[in-house]
Amino acid sequence: MNNQIVLPSTKGRDVVKFIEKFCVHGEGDFYGKPFILAEWQKKILFELYEQKEDGSRKFREALIGMPKGNGKSALISAIGLFELMGAGVTSPLVAMGASSKEQAGIVFDYMRSMCENSPVLSRVTECFENEIQLKGSAGRAYRVSADFKTAEGGRNSTFIADEIHEWNNERLERLFYVMANNTAKRQDGLVLSITTAGYDKNTLAGRMYQRGKRIQSGEVDDDKEFYFHWIEAEPTDDPNDPEVWKRVNPAIQSGWWQLDNLARRHKSLPINEFTRYHLNTWTRTKEDSWLPDGVWHEQGTDNMEFDKDLPMFLGVDMALKHDTVAVAQVQERDGFYYTTARIWLASDKGIYYSEVEQHIIDLCTQFNVQEVAYDPAFFERSAQELVDRGIEMVEFPQTGKRMIPACGNAYDLIVGRKIKHPNYETFTDQVLSASQRQTDNGWRLSKGKSKRKIDACIAMVMALDRATAPQVAEAEVGIAEW
Repeated sequence: MNNQIVLPSTKGRDVVKFIEKFCVHGEGDFYGKPFILAEWQKKILFELYEQKEDGSRKFREALIGMPKGNGKSALISAIGLFELMGAGVTSPLVAMGASSKEQAGIVFDYMRSMCENSPVLSRVTECFENEIQLKGSAGRAYRVSADFKTAEGGRNSTFIADEIHEWNNERLERLFYVMANNTAKRQDGLVLSITTAGYDKNTLAGRMYQRGKRIQSGEVDDDKEFYFHWIEAEPTDDPNDPEVWKRVNPAIQSGWWQLDNLARRHKSLPINEFTRYHLNTWTRTKEDSWLPDGVWHEQGTDNMEFDKDLPMFLGVDMALKHDTVAVAQVQERDGFYYTTARIWLASDKGIYYSEVEQHIIDLCTQFNVQEVAYDPAFFERSAQELVDRGIEMVEFPQTGKRMIPACGNAYDLIVGRKIKHPNYETFTDQVLSASQRQTDNGWRLSKGKSKRKIDACIAMVMALDRATAPQVAEAEVGIAEW
């Protein structure tokens, strides 16, 4: 019996060797000293540079997130230099991007300083204000920012985007996609984004983060070319606890950043800012969430298998072109309500009604679905199609009369610890992003100040309402009675 562990093939060893042999620090307390990588940095490089069986890159896209102060600029500068000189690429073209000229200059200047102060790299490169050229061969690295006018048509071998959470408008997103498409033209190109957390997950960085978390949690298993490495505090961590600070900031563990420095930042920053910058957590304000801290996360479970014979209820929250769509499932078992949701993220191509309809049909085929609650405002045609297939559809208009008691019911179940869910990133974020909005007749859920999507939360509220009080007046049954 062979119990030998087979490690993945990686080019990471070559990257580590190149950096430690040729690179020096370009600024700060370690200026001019050899770049000795910490173990956690080596781990990132070994994973990022994993190879397929044919020797090509396993990951063509990557997102790395870490708190400020952990050597992000130095690491990506060294990666950029390896891609320029050590990767063996024919005519390497490395673009260093940022949301502004100033930010683009930070990383590029670090790269240039590395070259100028390295005894070896200084002999093989020629440094200019906006470009580093290889002497005697084709290859260069250059910086690019939002006002770069000639991005179209290039063929970068590598594109590195710094502080991607700041790429938060249409112009910046277009630049990112142009540069990423240019890189995709190369046989073994790499698009690497690196950042600290932001506020708004409905941005380029937020969508990339959610993509990584869906891969990490097992929500998707077919996204094989995206590498995701995010160092962050857990939702249940106390942001005031120095032990949490040490765990989330590997530079402190490595001994080249002092805990006292972070303690000073903790005193001088609002806790929301400290959490985002130094614990790398996407933040929302206290008033943004309708639930007490930690209560939703406490009810996460690994046992999310639904029983095909027990009754199941579905809720559908359909949306317009630029919103998300969600179909939530709820099933009562042993006194708990098990729930999850399938979420379709916003797309410029609009909503694929046929995909949503087919998902509902598949659930009704696999499980004992009693009924599907939906808002007739956006789903009337699809509801009629599903009724024609024999599926029980129940109108659930998004009025105060229906939503106020349904939201209160969901709140009582969650706070009463009667819910079980899989802790999927997107689902959890949408549940926690809902906010209480007071009306003359009571409160209901709406988007909070963060304006994050809450469609999965609304779909869950509808499904929980139907699962706990399935009897409705005949006038409310809707087209299922036609």
